[in-house]
Formats: sequence, C-alpha cells, structure tokens
Amino acid sequence: MRRAAVPLLLLASACVSVDKGRQMEDRIQRLEDEGAITARQLEEQRAVIRDRIARVDQKIAEVQKKLDELNAASHRSGADVVANQDKLQESVTRLQGQLEEEQHHLSQLDQSVSSMQSDVNGRFAALRGAGALQEYEAKEKAKALKRPSEKAEFLALAQKQEAQGEQDVAKELYDEYVKRWPTDPRAADAYFRMGEIAFGEKHYREAVISYGKVAQDFPRSDKAADALYRTGEAMLALDMRDDARAILEDVVARYPKTSASKKAAARLRELTAKKKPAAKKPAP
Repeated sequence: MRRAAVPLLLLASACVSVDKGRQMEDRIQRLEDEGAITARQLEEQRAVIRDRIARVDQKIAEVQKKLDELNAASHRSGADVVANQDKLQESVTRLQGQLEEEQHHLSQLDQSVSSMQSDVNGRFAALRGAGALQEYEAKEKAKALKRPSEKAEFLALAQKQEAQGEQDVAKELYDEYVKRWPTDPRAADAYFRMGEIAFGEKHYREAVISYGKVAQDFPRSDKAADALYRTGEAMLALDMRDDARAILEDVVARYPKTSASKKAAARLRELTAKKKPAAKKPAP
C-alpha cells in the first residue's frame, strides 16, 4: 500500500495541474468573449450615430440649397423671401446643433472603445505573465507621451527615455520612429539602439533583427560596422558559432579601419584559439 501512495500522489498532482490549466484557458476565453461582445455593442452604437450624422448632414445640405435658391431670387420676392430665409437659417442652426451633439456622442463612444480595449489588453497581459505585462505597460507609457512632430525632437525623446532607464518605453519610441521615417538616415541610430536594448535584455534574436536592419538598409551609416559586429556577438550568444564567425569575418573585410573591425578580429582569434585541440603532453 505504501508503494502505491507515490503514483497516486503524482496522479493527483497532474490532475490539479491540468485543472488549473483548463481554468486559465476558461478565464482567457471569457475575457475574449466579453471583449468581443462589448466591442460589437459599441460598434453598433457608433454605426447608429454615424447614420444620424449622415442624415443631419444631408438635411443641412438641403436647407442650404434652399437658402441659395432664395438668395438668387431675393431681388424678386422682397419681404417674403427675407422671412423664409430667417426660418431656413433657424433650421440650419438647429440642425448644426444636432450634428455637434451627435459628434460629441460619437467621440464619447470612441473613448469608451479605446478604454475598454486598453483594459482588456492589460488583463490579457497580466494573464500571460510578467514579460507580456511589462511590454503592455511600456506601450501604455509610450502612448501617454506627447509626440514631437520634428524627427530630431522625436528621436531625442526616445533617447531621453532610454537615458532615464525606461528601456522598454524607449524601444517603443524607437520602433515608432523607424515606422514613421523608415528611410531617414537617423533610423539607423534608432534600429541600433533597439538592438542594444534587446541585447541587454538577452533577447538575442530580436537584437539580430534590429542590428541586421542597420547593416542591410544603412550600410554607409556610422553605426553599420558596430551593428554588424554586434550581430556576430548576438549570434554567439545564440550558440550560432559558424554564422557568427562569418559575420565577424565580414566586419573585418567590409570595415577594415574601424574599431568594430579590431574587435571582430580579436573575437575571431579568440574563437580560433578555443577551437584548437589541446596539445598532448609528451610521454614520460
């Protein structure tokens, strides 16, 4: 009987784990269902208000057309035309008020949808773990920052966030920069900093992608040699030694007079030394 106790305990533990997993799946599914229903309801309300706005717009256009016709005939109709104009102008004013009210309702609905979506995203991130929650919080912080319209100021904002230790927020801003201005020469700096942040967080595959964008899209940038060298370092961290060696050799060949080339050459010598088998001791 004692021997049977251990398997029974293991079986019970496995059942508990499976139950917890199913409970987690059920919670996520409920969140998805709730979010979908609420979003659909809000979208239906937005559609109704948009339809109202369209009808009001059409009515204003019709009234305005009547006003224009009356203005054209004003020299023939005298006082009656003036009276009709006043009535039509009142209608236009009333309709414009309705239009503003409907637009205000639509704006409130948009805010509700945005708030609901943010809440759902936050709850999902919390369920998926610390990494997802951290990324979500960084996106929310970045979203709250006022965006400069000038490229130089935008990049400076990202650099300031990084200098203040807000690495994930800075990464969001750098990513936004390269999407808004993909061909700008300073996009090379943004990609390089994204790579450095990812490397520091040990997200080496992500780092390889960011460094690679510098080397591929901005080969004449002053960051190109360093980006290529750091690509090799990230590949070594991923235990991709042959690929890393090829990248480091490329640094030496393409950028021979740079500090990155010297570091790459030193790294290659180190890799070669590690690869050589140890010398056998002579037999006594």
